[in-house]
Order: sequence, then C-alpha cells, then structure tokens
Amino acid sequence: MFQRVSASILCVDYNNKEVLLKAVSDVEKAGADFIHFDVMDGNFVKNKTFDHELVNFVKANTNLLLDVHLMVENPENVIDNYINLGADIITFHYEATKDAKPLLEKIKDKNILAGIAISPKTPAYKIRELVKSGLVDVVLVMSVEPGAYGQAFIPGSAEKVAEIREFSRSVYIEVDGGVNLKNAKILRKMGTNILVSSSTIFNAKNMKKAIQELKGSDYAKRFLKFFNKD
Repeated sequence: MFQRVSASILCVDYNNKEVLLKAVSDVEKAGADFIHFDVMDGNFVKNKTFDHELVNFVKANTNLLLDVHLMVENPENVIDNYINLGADIITFHYEATKDAKPLLEKIKDKNILAGIAISPKTPAYKIRELVKSGLVDVVLVMSVEPGAYGQAFIPGSAEKVAEIREFSRSVYIEVDGGVNLKNAKILRKMGTNILVSSSTIFNAKNMKKAIQELKGSDYAKRFLKFFNKD
C-alpha cells in the first residue's frame, strides 16, 4: 500500500479561521494526503476541541481528504453529523461504544472508510474479530494516551501495528500520537499505511520535506526524480 500522511490541526490555532485556512492550504501544497481532525468531547477524554461545524468549514476550503477521529463517548449519537458532511474516513474508539459493528456498517453503507481506534491500554487482540470480519477499513493505533497534544510516543506501539498487520494484509493501519521522522521509519516497516502528525509537519522549517520524509526515503526519491525531469 502507498504510504500516506494525515496532517493533524491539533497544534494549530484552529479557532482562528484565517490561521486555520493558511495551515490547511500549506499542508495541501506540501503534499499531505489528509487533514486529520481530533474531535474530543470532554467526556471520553478530558479535553474538548471542536465538532462537525469546524470540519465542515475546512471541507469547503480544501481538496484534501477528511480524516475524522472521534474521541467521543457514545459516537453513535454524533456519527450522522460527520457522515452527512462527507468525511472520507470516520474513526471511533473501540472503548467508547458497546457495539461497534452497527456503527461500522452504517459508515461503510455511505461509502466512507470505517475506522476503529484503540487506546494504548487496549490490546490488539480485542479487535481481531472485527478486523477479520471485513467491516473495518482503517485501524487507528493510538501511540499516546488520547486527549492531549504534545505527548511522547509510547514504546510498544510499533509492535502493536505489526500484530494488527497479521490480522489483515489489506486493512489500513494508521498511527496517531508522537509520530516523528525517527519513529516513522519503524512504523512503516511494521506495516503502517497512514501516519498522523501535527508538530513534526507544522513546526518544520521545510514542510514539504518533512512530509516526504514521513512517507519514506523511497517515496522522497520517486517524488524528487519525477519533479527533476528535464
């Protein structure tokens, strides 16, 4: 599978619409594949961020795909808002709902990629049967505790990716939390397809280079070779 990068706006002043639009435009020009939205409700996690209205605002101002990560309690109560605005990936937490199957089916029925996220303390085997059922398009592995920006990458997250990859060779595996240029190499080797990053991208001196390096040296070489043609 082709390596993709999802740029999280969590480290951006997303309440300032001018700042937000510039950030989205910058990552689009720099080669990101998705805009990643960490939706927090203040219940499932301590912090609260934004809801579907901000996602809808960004959708109207970008051509990038929308990667919505719901860190909310009882996601079934809000899922329709994100389905109706046309998100491209909708991911909710395994720990946040009593029955994931109907939600996954509902998302897939709308031709949206259905994702299941697991927190660091949730072992991979808990979602084995869901992944093997074919209902899951994306597995999001949290490599930090959900709900706060700026945490360090938790050791063992890459091994969890490898374990999930054994469940399915076709599912997309996404990693979110503390992803940087160093651990991205390990994550790619273990089978990650989508790397979520915020500060590594938005704080980079050269955003395009940072995104290329997150995607991997092979990708960067192909990219540079293509654009350096005579």
